[in-house]
Amino acid sequence: MKKMVRICALCLVFVLMSATLFAQATAETAAAKPVVLKYGHIWASETRMNKAVLMVADLVKERSNGALTIDVFPGEQLGSQFEEMENVKQGLQDMTMVYGIDRYCPDFSLFNTPFVFRDEVHQYEVCMNSELTKDMVRQYMIDNHNIRLLNMFYHGPRMLSTSAAKPVKSPKDVVGLKLRTPDITAWINSWKSIGANVTVFPWGELYLALKQGIVEAQENPLGSINDMKFYEVQKNIVLTAHIIDYPFVMINEAKFQSLGPELQKILTDAIQEAHEWVLAEGKKEEAKMIDFFRSQGLNIVEIDKAEWIAAFSKTPDMFPNGRAIWEAIQAVK
Repeated sequence: MKKMVRICALCLVFVLMSATLFAQATAETAAAKPVVLKYGHIWASETRMNKAVLMVADLVKERSNGALTIDVFPGEQLGSQFEEMENVKQGLQDMTMVYGIDRYCPDFSLFNTPFVFRDEVHQYEVCMNSELTKDMVRQYMIDNHNIRLLNMFYHGPRMLSTSAAKPVKSPKDVVGLKLRTPDITAWINSWKSIGANVTVFPWGELYLALKQGIVEAQENPLGSINDMKFYEVQKNIVLTAHIIDYPFVMINEAKFQSLGPELQKILTDAIQEAHEWVLAEGKKEEAKMIDFFRSQGLNIVEIDKAEWIAAFSKTPDMFPNGRAIWEAIQAVK
């Protein structure tokens, strides 16, 4: 009888030890499994914008010792920019970068119109640090769309490019111009307000549309004009710098909260470093691009900026409480 008790006791000890070891092994396996973020965007793989995202991926993997990794999907692999933004909202992908968030945040519409910001420094301060946007934009996106705006990656000032048959110098030359813009309501309405015949074309189809004359003009930062080789099918680059393209880097809020403080800091620090890099590189590229386009036989058209600002000066009145918001933006130093 005593022997049986000892055997049962030994069996119980064995079972308990096995269960403990199994639990420890399971915990270690779970701890070793990295968190993988899916980051998709519209820019091609060789662009500065994608290189900034890859920089973030490398930094977080290194600094987290592999606990946090980022899979990058450039070039609209996960959809158009607004499909990707919707994916982030729904948790189908974790991160993307978009500037035109006005369809999600109506009060942001005015922030997305020509000549509303003095420069990129003013724009960043208003969008990421000011009390004006703290509740109106940043907290609104969290509360209503499960999206956190983490930072911004500088893409550059948007310039107008036109065909040989449609040279543009002043706003009056835009009247009737067949202009492609992204599907961003504020941009569409702004250009319509000065007489442009605006159409929306998918990004990947724009080169062919310009080549075939379906549209006569488009507007984008110099880097995109170069990356997409629009200089092959356009003749004039008009240095309007009407909007500074400065996309928000965004993440699904629930996913962000699931990371915990340590991984959150690793991620946001890496994004800040990439923010500084992509801004500096963008400034270098812009000067080089002008010389390159001239070498390709394009006309580089300087403008009277005051004339263009005056042409778009009624834009704030297109939006509810727009004039008051415009004045509040200007007051941010």
